[in-house]
Amino acid sequence: MKAYIVTTFFGVFAADENKKLIFFKPFPQEPRKMAELFKLSEIEVLEEEKEMMQQLWRKGYKEFIFSVRKTGVKHAEPNNEIEKYLRENLRKIALEKRLVKDQVEFNQLLSRINIELAKVDIKKAVGRDNFIIQANGTVEEIDKAVNILSERLREWYGLHFPEMDRFVDNHEKYAKLVEKFGSRTNIVDSELDVIKEKSMGAELTGEDVKIIQNFASKIIELYSLREDLSKYIEKNLKDVAPNFTEIATPMLAAKLIAKAGGLDKIARMASSTIQLIGAERALFRYLHGKGKSPKFGILFNHPLIQNTPERLKGKVARLLASKLSIAAKMDYYSKKYEADKLKQDLQQRIKEILGSK
Repeated sequence: MKAYIVTTFFGVFAADENKKLIFFKPFPQEPRKMAELFKLSEIEVLEEEKEMMQQLWRKGYKEFIFSVRKTGVKHAEPNNEIEKYLRENLRKIALEKRLVKDQVEFNQLLSRINIELAKVDIKKAVGRDNFIIQANGTVEEIDKAVNILSERLREWYGLHFPEMDRFVDNHEKYAKLVEKFGSRTNIVDSELDVIKEKSMGAELTGEDVKIIQNFASKIIELYSLREDLSKYIEKNLKDVAPNFTEIATPMLAAKLIAKAGGLDKIARMASSTIQLIGAERALFRYLHGKGKSPKFGILFNHPLIQNTPERLKGKVARLLASKLSIAAKMDYYSKKYEADKLKQDLQQRIKEILGSK
């Protein structure tokens, strides 16, 4: 005999081929739990469904047909008439089985379940790539802040040691020298030792040195935070988009995903669209006849494009975007790791492009 199993908000129903209810196992009468179990039933076999099958088996039912196709049990095409009957008569069945006392309570419970279902959907909608997007945005904001604060530090400390600005280009190194040594006379650096004695800068008081060193230390903390965030992004990218990250490099992968709005969106993009991510303004100008067609957006920062002769950058960008499109689709849809193969093929194709000219 066949048993048709349909899972609803209220629990698991079983009916025979004549649409007669033969078994019912209710869910706990708590809206949140009911919503969670209903959503879970769409992808896996619930314990309630397993228990029902065991009891039906003892009654002679040997074939079970579910209304939702999922792993873990054998399936046949569901009996849509039975499923339709159960769902259309759910209100009546709930009253007959005293799951609710009246129509008002049914409506209230259904409303609360729908609210909980919306919460479950929202929670699931927030994927790990959203955390990567936020972390990448934080890195970008830190970069802006560090540049502004570093310029301020250079102007401030430049009143005391203006010559140092020409010899130390790196902002982080500059901040570390100020934070460590304070007054120019204390600085120990082979490049600066020669010029510090002849500096035309003003002298600092003890209070001046203390506050400038404190300011420099805060800039260094921002650099440290940026490093932590970069490691966090790289680690999560390897879990979320390992193929895409390997082809794009971690920080560029994070920027592309952030610009696209998520891994799901970039997986649905054509390679030509991926190629121009970040070049939206240039593309807009081109479409209005006010500029040249852009060859790439933020892909320009990829090492492969950076190391390619100018005349071939466009070809390499197209090839790279094509591989990134494939990698993103693998990460989002199949979860198969084939980055090594993709990378090897990419490098071989680039050699052919470079060798043909």
